[in-house]
Amino acid sequence: MTPALPRWWREPWWARVTLAAILVAFAVLTAWNLARGGDFSFYEASARSMSQSWQALLFGAFDPAATVTLDKLSGFAVPQALSVRLFGMSTSALALPQVIEGLVTVFACALIGLRWRGRAVGLMAAAAAASTPIFVSMFGHPMEDGLLTMSLAVAVLWWQRAVLTKRWWPLLWAGLFIGVGFQAKMMQAWFVMPALLIGTLIAVGGRWPQRVARVGALLGSAVLASLSWMLMMQLVPAASRPFVDGSTDNNVFAMVFGYNGIDRLFPNAIDGAVRSGGGTQTASGAAAAMTKLIDPLYLGQIGWLYPAALFGVGLGVWSLVRTWRGRSRPRPVSPATAMFVVLIVWLVTGAAILSAARMPHTAYLSAIGVQLALLAAFAVDEAVRLRRSPGRAGRLVLPMLTVVQLSWCVVLAVVTGMPRPLWIAMIAVTAGMCALVVASALRIPWRRRLGRTIALAAAVAVLAGPALFAVQVVDAARDGSGGDAYVGVKHDDPRAAVTASFRPSPPQIWGGAPGITPPLLELVAAARAAGGGRDGAPLFLTDSWSIAAPVIDATGDEVLTDGGYSGQAVVFTAAEITAKIRAGVHLIVVRDHAPKGDQVANAVRAASCRTRHTWPSAPAGSHTKSTSSGGGAGGFTLYSCS
Repeated sequence: MTPALPRWWREPWWARVTLAAILVAFAVLTAWNLARGGDFSFYEASARSMSQSWQALLFGAFDPAATVTLDKLSGFAVPQALSVRLFGMSTSALALPQVIEGLVTVFACALIGLRWRGRAVGLMAAAAAASTPIFVSMFGHPMEDGLLTMSLAVAVLWWQRAVLTKRWWPLLWAGLFIGVGFQAKMMQAWFVMPALLIGTLIAVGGRWPQRVARVGALLGSAVLASLSWMLMMQLVPAASRPFVDGSTDNNVFAMVFGYNGIDRLFPNAIDGAVRSGGGTQTASGAAAAMTKLIDPLYLGQIGWLYPAALFGVGLGVWSLVRTWRGRSRPRPVSPATAMFVVLIVWLVTGAAILSAARMPHTAYLSAIGVQLALLAAFAVDEAVRLRRSPGRAGRLVLPMLTVVQLSWCVVLAVVTGMPRPLWIAMIAVTAGMCALVVASALRIPWRRRLGRTIALAAAVAVLAGPALFAVQVVDAARDGSGGDAYVGVKHDDPRAAVTASFRPSPPQIWGGAPGITPPLLELVAAARAAGGGRDGAPLFLTDSWSIAAPVIDATGDEVLTDGGYSGQAVVFTAAEITAKIRAGVHLIVVRDHAPKGDQVANAVRAASCRTRHTWPSAPAGSHTKSTSSGGGAGGFTLYSCS
């Protein structure tokens, strides 16, 4: 009979209360500025469109009439769309699902740790995940990385259940959640696949055919769940579904595996994918380099636990070497060892790909957050265990860990520009806990009585740095955005001089409206006055998503959009645009300086349309938060065609 799995409701009351406090603290941090942190307007438009139309929801469309998809799979926007449908359009409604996804991720880390090494590791892993700065910012904004991170954490939890119970069906659930992660952020969900396949192979036990069969069950369910929506999309006739953005030939496989996949490593390698522009440098400055993960730009977001995680790797490997030394024949790998191997392989895979690929925004770093949290918890637990060993060397591991962590925190506080009050508090707390741990290794009469106090002090010493750094999200100027989750102020941010001081903002949990610039508001009014949007007709047709997206965000009106996100997707041919003009879509909006191949601009010239109103480009220095998320600061012209 399979023994009952450890569950938190069976743990002592103080452990349950501690876990609840960690979850509440995480929820407070992520929701503090929930109404202020909108998404990139391109994705906000899709969430609103999907909330208004079941067809748009099914196909992951950018616009309410479902004429074009997003430039990536839209699974991440499904919870946002359902939230908007339930609560109405607001910034908080868009971001609320990510807060829930973050809470599930932290709880999953707690449950994995509990079933791996006991309640201490579970609580430490939950606290480490809840204090990881990139998690605190990312889960407070509507971003695709939230659903991805949650899905992979839950997939590992189901895999662990399969290993502990020696049953095969939890592997199907693990594969299903990998597929959910794929719908959220495509091939990044497969970062965990090598680890889980290796872990299944070594941990299942039995004969090789049985092992291979279970590996096949996991792999097959993951691939099927990942490709299910894409296969459905390709089976629907092109005339009955939206055009696939990110592709030039209306092919979802080119969009996923080309534009959003291999092209990130080898630009323009896949035919049919929109050209990525090449080069190894992105707009955010995230170059493909092996030193990327130790760049000061990213260290403050994910790097606080590097020393503890490396200690965990070293202690785990040393423990395995000692366990296997002297054995005359190999023995089955224990579930605990298999979990350690999975975390190592998953971490190495994620770190290697992040280092080699271009990284458009900081939230990509979340791909290694769960592994670092669990390995750091393992390190503290193993070091505490070694403290009780008879050898003197074992007693020195925990002090060494805390001293190295203190030194690392000081370095990160300097290179990340941590605010002085938080910097001082971090040094005071970490140094105090470190001193207590070091004293416990000396020959002092009372050191043996400390027991759990030493373990708690070590945990606080490891987590004080990231926790206090993450507290910056309560300042609305330091909590990042839906376009780039980030805690603190970037050195190259033009607002850095203005936001140099740390000032907590009043909480704003519910509300917030999508940003739209005054010129676009005037455009909406002019289009409606000219008859746009009547009797179910589109408000207008445009050649730029940066014009269409804020209008859809703010009004929910249908705006036909050609070009897709890149401007290269041929959503409508020249003949189709001409046919739409003849059918009554008589209002056309064209951006300034449209390229020669702009079919909308060419159709306007061919139809001899007259100019109704022109909005010039915004003057230099008028950059605002709304325009930075796609507010349409560029100039454009409204034409009337008959």
